Amino acid sequence: MENMKILYLRVNQYCNARCFMCDFWKNDKMEIKDEQFDEVLNKLGKIKMVRFTGGEPLLCRKLPEYVSKCHSKGIKTSLITNGLILDKKIDTLVKNGLDQIVISVDGSTAELHNSLRGVERLFEKIDKTLKIIKNNYPSLLTRVNTVVSEKNITDIPNMVRWLDENCIKQWPIIPIKLEQHKWCDLMEFEDFKREYMKFQNAIKDCNVELMGYSAEWAGKDIKQFWKGNSFIRPNGDCNITNMVTFYNPFTKSFHPCNCIPHRKNSFENSTDEINWYFKHGHEFCEGCEPLNAFCADFPEKIDENIFNF
Repeated sequence: MENMKILYLRVNQYCNARCFMCDFWKNDKMEIKDEQFDEVLNKLGKIKMVRFTGGEPLLCRKLPEYVSKCHSKGIKTSLITNGLILDKKIDTLVKNGLDQIVISVDGSTAELHNSLRGVERLFEKIDKTLKIIKNNYPSLLTRVNTVVSEKNITDIPNMVRWLDENCIKQWPIIPIKLEQHKWCDLMEFEDFKREYMKFQNAIKDCNVELMGYSAEWAGKDIKQFWKGNSFIRPNGDCNITNMVTFYNPFTKSFHPCNCIPHRKNSFENSTDEINWYFKHGHEFCEGCEPLNAFCADFPEKIDENIFNF
């Protein structure tokens, strides 16, 4: 693991939102221990970036301290958040050296986004924080992640305009991982195709960079994607497994990708898991994130700029 470049670090596993696609809000309020954080940071001392995740990492009481420790070692820091309490935390985090904010936004209106994330006034809080960043911290890298599902696919073209208006530079799109049902069970193909083509037209003149394969999040054959027979995944060996590691302090386990903890596959040790997914991930993984699949195919993009992942 000495060549790893990016560490995904789960600092807690509970959340203050009730997103329809996630049940972290049901978990106990557990946080990573100081000794666990120090141990993993020392073990992966050559990494270039730590991306803090959860749960909702902003609920972790010692998060600013962890950001500061990384900053003091020359390690870049990134944070994935739902944004609910970001307006209260942003000043402290930036002062401690935070380099990047990744905010989850699934709708261009308060009504839609708040309903999908199960929190009143969440969209309004995000809007407020984006203004703070624009006015006070213009050099802070700001990205928006969007999970696309049957619940918001008609709004995705509107998201393009909203992102431009808010000067967001990077936009990964993540098709929802429909494990129990498929797009074809949720909407007619002609409806899916029509909405997908509206998205394709909307992105032609936008300023935001669609990360990885996000511009074609349904893949090359959208009918097979709609049927559930085609998935976004790497085209060959998964180079992400040699560049990215995910640490879960609550199971004390490392995984070779931030998507792996959700997969139903078990290994005796992390080395076996890395080697297996490197060779077989592109055959096994159903619904890889478009940015992950792209970086697996073009790992040099991470070497060019660590924030390309």
